[in-house]
Amino acid sequence: MDSTAPTEIAVVVREMDDGTRFMTMVANHALFAQGTGGGRLAVEGVNVHDVTLRDAILKNARIVRGVFIDCDFTCAVFEGAELENCDFDKTGFAGADFTGAIITDSRFSVAWLANACFAESRLRAAMFPEAQMERVRLHDAIATGCSFRGADLSEAMFHHAHLSECDLGEAELRRAQFYQSHLSFCRLKGAKGDSVNFASARIAHCEFDQADFFGGKFQKADAQSSSFGRANLSEADFRDANLSGAKFGGANLTRAKFAGARMLTTDLRGANLDGARELSMAQLSQALTGSTTILPNGKRGPYMRYSGAERPRVVDDPLRHRTAAED
Repeated sequence: MDSTAPTEIAVVVREMDDGTRFMTMVANHALFAQGTGGGRLAVEGVNVHDVTLRDAILKNARIVRGVFIDCDFTCAVFEGAELENCDFDKTGFAGADFTGAIITDSRFSVAWLANACFAESRLRAAMFPEAQMERVRLHDAIATGCSFRGADLSEAMFHHAHLSECDLGEAELRRAQFYQSHLSFCRLKGAKGDSVNFASARIAHCEFDQADFFGGKFQKADAQSSSFGRANLSEADFRDANLSGAKFGGANLTRAKFAGARMLTTDLRGANLDGARELSMAQLSQALTGSTTILPNGKRGPYMRYSGAERPRVVDDPLRHRTAAED
């Protein structure tokens, strides 16, 4: 029998706080992952601080109740790993690979995750408050009950991801990509980010209240029954989107585009549509408007059929961030 053949062993450690010992266990796991010996790492109760494990190979490892504070896992490989009830506060994961990982009840508070990859991962109750996640890749990921509140997700990629009951409140989403993603019952209150892209996404029953998405792209998105109260959506693109039942009370929709959008019972009461483009008489007739609505021609509602109020006027720059409530 070849003594170097890899074997799958479980090393169960409780309340270990020896960083050097843990590093030795990780090196042993790397041999297993490469098929040259060692054994699979399966630890429980590890507690280490200020450990540097750059480029560590933790593929298919299992870590339960791990506490890693101020550690450095830059470019580490967690592909297919199972992380349960772990704490990674203020830990560095820049460029780390979590492809296909299963992460449950774990915290990454103020963690550094720029350029990390979570493609096809499964996240449940994973918390990333105020984490640095610029250009992170979450395409095809499934996230349930997760928090990205206050995280920097600039240029993050959520293509085809499924997010359910997740909190992205006050997150930075500048140029983030949600193309063909599915978001249900998610909260994005106070999130911000110019040119965020929700094209062809399903974002039904989500909360975008007070979000600042100037120039946001919502073409062909399904935003049924979502709320955009007091959001800044100036110059946003809603062409061919389904906005039926969506609420835009107090929202800034100046110079936004609506060609082909479905707007059955879309609530535009209190919204500012000054200079909004490509709206038709039929669309505004199906939507809900009132005396607090500013129509595309700059006049107050409610919208009256054949009034021509759907035709926009030219809006000057000082009105760029004006809301109906400020009039």
